[in-house]
Amino acid sequence: MSLYFISGIVGLVFGSFANVCILRLPEERSIRVPRSHCPRCKHPLRVIDNIPVLSFLMLKGQCFHCHARISWQYPLIEGLMATLFVFDAWMLGDSIRRMILADGLGFYLLTLSIIDYRHRIIPDELSLSLLVLGLFVSVINPYLNGTPGMKFMESFLAAFGGGLLMLVIAWAGEKVFKKEALGGGDIKLIAGTAAVLGWKGIAGPLMIGSLGGCLVALVLLLLRKKKLGETLPFGPFLSLGAYLTCLFPGLFSYLVNPSFRSLYFP
Repeated sequence: MSLYFISGIVGLVFGSFANVCILRLPEERSIRVPRSHCPRCKHPLRVIDNIPVLSFLMLKGQCFHCHARISWQYPLIEGLMATLFVFDAWMLGDSIRRMILADGLGFYLLTLSIIDYRHRIIPDELSLSLLVLGLFVSVINPYLNGTPGMKFMESFLAAFGGGLLMLVIAWAGEKVFKKEALGGGDIKLIAGTAAVLGWKGIAGPLMIGSLGGCLVALVLLLLRKKKLGETLPFGPFLSLGAYLTCLFPGLFSYLVNPSFRSLYFP
């Protein structure tokens, strides 16, 4: 069976779970209970009503019981996650461990980016579980170097160092700007990406995320969609930086030695 087909199916399933997280975590509701149900009539969904994308199409975007409209968010997030997983298979299919790590990281980053964009929060359930997961798989993580013990130490020290660095940046920013410069969720997110990607999980998100955030802020200012002093959620930009670092772990080596190979091998 094609790796792309399997990746797409797994991505749809993870996309369905991402929808649950996006809707429930900001409201501090359990993602386990109650089971999926219609937000209007509260009737639990049948198994056939809960098939990613396909159920939405079969039901014509309506609840089977009360015929209330179903948000387009559900199939869009499911389709986007499936596309992301298929893209990972295309980019990293020659290394299954790298592909699986990219899938897991992509799930976390996409889910928390949408939540941060909507609610200006990054739930601890996502950032801290990413941190724990990164430490747990560190001994077999192809993004880290050395023996299993050395891999774990890099994961742990990078996570600790990344969190500490972000705390210092947050403290300095608050002193300079007289208001909160970084949220606690951003700090924990960097600790989580560092646990998965090592030291690159600090530099990549911060450098690419800061550059992307500045460019978007400048465009919004020029279009008068934002006023000077207004803030943007930083989580989506950090997530973009982390994901690009995952795809191209040798990105910073490439800047020094611009060869095709250095993009993928630091």
